[in-house]
Amino acid sequence: MREDMKAVIADTFSQMLDKEDIDKITVTKLIGECHISRQTFYYHFKDIMDVLEWTFKRATEELVQRSLKAEDNIVALKEFAIFIRQNRTKLERLLYSRRWVEIENLLTEAAVAYLAEMARNKVPEISLSFDELEIMLKFYACGMVGVLMQYMVKPHLDEEKLIIQIEKIITGKMFPGKVS
Repeated sequence: MREDMKAVIADTFSQMLDKEDIDKITVTKLIGECHISRQTFYYHFKDIMDVLEWTFKRATEELVQRSLKAEDNIVALKEFAIFIRQNRTKLERLLYSRRWVEIENLLTEAAVAYLAEMARNKVPEISLSFDELEIMLKFYACGMVGVLMQYMVKPHLDEEKLIIQIEKIITGKMFPGKVS
């Protein structure tokens, strides 16, 4: 029951975020929309930012699971593109909030989780140190999230072409061969 109420609060928060900036969403407004007491809210969350973090963390964990179940890299990357497209309004509202850096980190960590699993499954013989792998994953994840965020706001985007290009970069097909 506790997780259900937590999900109700998070889902209501998410719906509110579709309509207004995060800085205008207060605990009072949220508990009014949820028809719950202040005590119930504080039993589950510390504050609005805690709701935001929990909501996005849950959403990005689901995103990672869907991407890992995808039949190939293209389908997996489409999951990320779909997530960003479906949450575009929320992401744009959050872009100028005080917590944007944290949201961007959650998206990047979701991409890191997907890429790490992809590397483990597709390239098990990868010979990189932990530090090298960490930097590589973070680099590709930041690039992937950044490019998707930049391009998803374009009205006439060829999403399929963008996904194919990102996949080529991630898998090394765009720049084959060794660079010294």
